[in-house]
Amino acid sequence: MDIRQLRYFLAVARELHFGRAAERVHIAQSPLSRQIKQLEESLGVTLFRRSKRKVELTEAGRALMADAQSILDATEQARRTALNAQAGMIGRLRIAFTNSSVYTVLPRIFFEFRRSHPQVELVLRDSALTPVQVDGLISGQLDIGVLRPPVSNAAIGLLTIAREELVVALPENHPLTACEQVDMRSLAGEAFVAFPRSVDSSLATLMHRTCLDAGFQMRIVQEVRDLPTMVMLVAGGIGVSLVPSSARSMGVRGAVFRPIAGERRPLEIALGWNRDAPSAVRDRFMEVARAVLQAEA
Repeated sequence: MDIRQLRYFLAVARELHFGRAAERVHIAQSPLSRQIKQLEESLGVTLFRRSKRKVELTEAGRALMADAQSILDATEQARRTALNAQAGMIGRLRIAFTNSSVYTVLPRIFFEFRRSHPQVELVLRDSALTPVQVDGLISGQLDIGVLRPPVSNAAIGLLTIAREELVVALPENHPLTACEQVDMRSLAGEAFVAFPRSVDSSLATLMHRTCLDAGFQMRIVQEVRDLPTMVMLVAGGIGVSLVPSSARSMGVRGAVFRPIAGERRPLEIALGWNRDAPSAVRDRFMEVARAVLQAEA
């Protein structure tokens, strides 16, 4: 029994006439009759009573009719599912992102993707540092990372979604809030809220490097591992910090942000993916991301 034979059977069962059924399925009557005969032999039953005057369904034929349609419907659904999966319209997408990336265009990209691909399951992981994301992309545990370049692994493709700069975060009663820009040297000796030196991330490295270039090391009084906590502690007067300019969007009361005087060090947030791991769903996400970036340019 095959799918084609079931289609032929249903055509005859509905027409109860081999000539009309043959026209319906676009084959000659003789091959149609042979296919029905082969179906009966494979099932070991008689599906039709044939006479010169009419064709009738047997009890076995009537019983098969409903199941045959269900089988054909399920086959068509399976075909559509396979096509949609190949086209990236269904499936699962595993995405990790840094906390600071939520203050960029990323939420808009998520919104547009969910709207246009409602059958794709998004599995999201937040607070993921760039090196952890790169490891996940290479190992196949992630499909997309929202990370901070640079990334040294040549297998990782990158699409920049935001550019910003490092700024000084101050408690609102700090004297330096009176300055339009802050000279980094004036922060020497200040108490800092910062990522630990052991944290392997481009943002943490840039924060520490910026202070070293100004001639001092951070005097860290409180170590944290995420940006929202850092800004919250600055607002609470625990210390000062260096944060991406997008941190202004957090709207934390009591925290004031000032540009760094002199040369600005650029920061980027990018979508990263493994070039060596094909994924139709991921490619669909990247198409949406590029469209959103173009619309907002």
